[in-house]
Amino acid sequence: MSKSTIIGGGAWGSALASVLASAARDGSQNRDINVLVRHQDMAEALMAGTSPRLNHQDITPPHLATTDARIALAGADTVLVVVPVAATTDALSLIRKYAPADAVVALTAKGLEAGTGDLQTELAEKHLGRDIVMLCGPSFADETAARKPCCLVAASHDAAMAQTIAQLFSASSVRVYTSDDPIAVAVASSVKNVIAIAAGITAALQLGDNARAALITRGLAETSRLALALGGRQETLFGLAGAGDMFLTCTDSHSRNYSFGFALGSGTAPSSDLAEGAKTVSSIMARASALGVETPITAAIDRVVNHHADIKSEIKSLLARPVDQEWG
Repeated sequence: MSKSTIIGGGAWGSALASVLASAARDGSQNRDINVLVRHQDMAEALMAGTSPRLNHQDITPPHLATTDARIALAGADTVLVVVPVAATTDALSLIRKYAPADAVVALTAKGLEAGTGDLQTELAEKHLGRDIVMLCGPSFADETAARKPCCLVAASHDAAMAQTIAQLFSASSVRVYTSDDPIAVAVASSVKNVIAIAAGITAALQLGDNARAALITRGLAETSRLALALGGRQETLFGLAGAGDMFLTCTDSHSRNYSFGFALGSGTAPSSDLAEGAKTVSSIMARASALGVETPITAAIDRVVNHHADIKSEIKSLLARPVDQEWG
């Protein structure tokens, strides 16, 4: 029997594990689903059919949830890394040590590594030394775990790898398309979290739907410039990982990044559980600056989040920027 391993039992990890375990139980997939977690109490909860990180929402239990990396990864033909950006390097080290050399690896984290500014694709090249798949798209974990429909994109320079990950989810509530542009997918998945913080701020300040529409559109323009500078393609930004994920993240309080921005705009202290966008905005800003890429919205959010700039002054500065071509 085939075996898939999910590294990470948080909200998104447990949701994806539940979808795959459901497909296995329904007979759509003939494979075991294993989940590797850090703590035994998390493993026990997942095996009991509940996800602590989803407010104990019911899930389909995996075949095995364990804290033992050797057991979890041995013989796995596919590995989904569903951990925060800061934990990606450690996860890749475990894969290199315990998983088969030909296992197809998919990364889901959205952001650049602090310090290095590396994209997920670059971390994989550095620490794993082979092609991987970026698995991203517009998706809230609780809806996915409840088997409500969603679409993702599996992007890799290796078409067969992307197809393998897409096929994992066949006949499930998650439909996965393929792409050969993992760089743009990685960039889009990172920058959209920063734009979502800005969207939350505009909502808190009651700046209206016009402002939010403008913000999302100009956010896509910033994302496009950075993706192109790093070797991605513009059309990818209008797919699931780009426009799709940005629309979702910028329009719903489900999003931690949106909620983080709303708290900032309301003048209240954001949750101590910092959103991904708040953690990665300085790295995105540094990478864009090094490449000479103009990212005014990202720069403004960086100043607000990391340098305590006045929000209303930043908005005025954005509106006062020189007139330019829309896609200049």
